Amino acid sequence: MAGKPGSESTLQHVLLHPLISSGFGNLVRLVAAYGCDARYAPRLAYLLLVTLLRQPVIWWEAARYGRRVREQRIVPPVFIIGHWRSGTTHLHNVMAQDPQFGRVTLLQAGMPNDFLTLSRFAIKRVAGQLPDKRLMDDVPVYAAAPWEEEMALTSTGRMSFYHVSFFPRSMGRIFNEAVMFDGGDPALQATWKQQYLAFLRKVQFAEHDKPLLLKNPANTARITLLREMFPGARFVHIRRNPYKVYVSSIHLYLKAQEAWGLHKTSRESVAEQILDTYPQLMNAYFEQRGELREHELVEVRYKDLQDNPMELMASIYEQLDLPGFADAAPRFEAYLDSQRDYKKNVLPITPEEKALVAERWRPIFDKLGYPL
Repeated sequence: MAGKPGSESTLQHVLLHPLISSGFGNLVRLVAAYGCDARYAPRLAYLLLVTLLRQPVIWWEAARYGRRVREQRIVPPVFIIGHWRSGTTHLHNVMAQDPQFGRVTLLQAGMPNDFLTLSRFAIKRVAGQLPDKRLMDDVPVYAAAPWEEEMALTSTGRMSFYHVSFFPRSMGRIFNEAVMFDGGDPALQATWKQQYLAFLRKVQFAEHDKPLLLKNPANTARITLLREMFPGARFVHIRRNPYKVYVSSIHLYLKAQEAWGLHKTSRESVAEQILDTYPQLMNAYFEQRGELREHELVEVRYKDLQDNPMELMASIYEQLDLPGFADAAPRFEAYLDSQRDYKKNVLPITPEEKALVAERWRPIFDKLGYPL
């Protein structure tokens, strides 16, 4: 996808790079913390130049909207959680058809520091440059598409798991700090909370009083903090066969790192990180889900979303005590009908990989109810 560093392909990918909207100082701090391989120096140089040129717009937006955004109250959100490649995006895209919800858009997630100022201009300029689909699958890409707020955090600070797409050799460190908070370090939690709230307040400001529908796999391990921050929030956890999650996650990380990376990595290294981090994320979820009361959590299977989506949606609304299912149902059906020809990736798993996954993830298979 990315081509050789320094080529026209590199420039094209930099123009769509998630860090293109970073604050200049944030980008410098990230590179100082994680480094950049020499072969990716042209990619980094483009990023540094563009972020430096955009910095005045960021300052202008902070001055113009800062006070009003800081005073913005966040309506208790609905969080869609589950490990990456478990079906969170499909579920998000379906539920986002309900007009009662606000949502983070690709434009907002990709321009977190200045979307209030540049959104009208950017929609026209960016629309023609966006790819037709995501790097790792055939999910359509467009400026107003529902998107993952974790992407926004890449450009506002250090506390984002999305940084593994740029700094893959630091994947273990990034996961430990940005997702697990190094076992609950109060300083890391406080840094993440400040960063997260700042962005969500801005999105809520744009969406007025609509409750936000947020999809973020990293939040699977952050339930305790999210309940403290947003009393009354509700959660939908989606699970998928772990074998499928394993091969699809490898595909995701390699595609993202190929297009956006500042480190060279290997499939073996990525696979080992996934083998290590998946149980950590899932065990954190198992430990924290007991804190949620009735009508605060519903657990669903990806297979049910595929096979009986409308029944599943009705169940989600009923179990979470959400209003408006009857009004939203025709919109759900219309969207699902538009996706009937969607073709999923076919990603095989070798017998050796399957045996390794079964060995390392056996307790998770048992808790999720999947056969080995």
